[in-house]
Amino acid sequence: MGHKLNIAIETSGRLGSAAIGRGDDLISEIPFSGHMRHSAELFSTLETLLGQANASVSDIGQVYITAGPGSFTGLRIAVTAAKMLGFAQKTKIIAADTMDVIAENISICTKNIEKNFDCICTILDAKKNFFYAGVFDQIDGQWQKCFGTEVVTAQQLLDWLEANGKQNVGLLGEGLVYYAKKFESPLTCLLDEAYWPATAAGLFRVGRRMAKAGSFIEPAALKPKYLRPPDAIAKTGRSVKP
Repeated sequence: MGHKLNIAIETSGRLGSAAIGRGDDLISEIPFSGHMRHSAELFSTLETLLGQANASVSDIGQVYITAGPGSFTGLRIAVTAAKMLGFAQKTKIIAADTMDVIAENISICTKNIEKNFDCICTILDAKKNFFYAGVFDQIDGQWQKCFGTEVVTAQQLLDWLEANGKQNVGLLGEGLVYYAKKFESPLTCLLDEAYWPATAAGLFRVGRRMAKAGSFIEPAALKPKYLRPPDAIAKTGRSVKP
């Protein structure tokens, strides 16, 4: 299986991207052209990536997707693509947590700033003044989740950070786009907006670690975790099926 390719499909947020690699080596990453272009551009982007690798669909051994929390439309298309590959090509599937994928950005970010954080916090908007949050401590040179993925208010998160002695917290994630002020405190520091979205390159790195741990999921068991269901479904109370 060493010759097989791995692809990463990141469609959890407003900006999407896809990537391809072999083993731990990333060959190429292509961002979509604008906000919420997942449905329009995913499959053509995958064709381009396969072309760059001089490969075909049958050469894909593993597919990594961000399974949520994330946008309804974005997660559905990633899950659909992974299931198609899983059922048709027996491609192995990794379903990563969005928080873990966003947290990958910190390794790039900290190369460009001098500030040292005792932890980082990833934030996504769960609507109605609630947020998905994850807190990561640096342990043995790697950022590892010590809290989350949990649904909290901004104040509950700030209280948790204070109660756990966190004094220098880097914030990132698309939940900050409209609500950054809610998380302002003496403990927190907003990272540059360029590092807020999840990326396919970050997903690729998370996917490789999970693959080495054997954390694959069967296609039939693959279910996305939505930020919130569409309003019509939420009002009727019907369950949302992937």
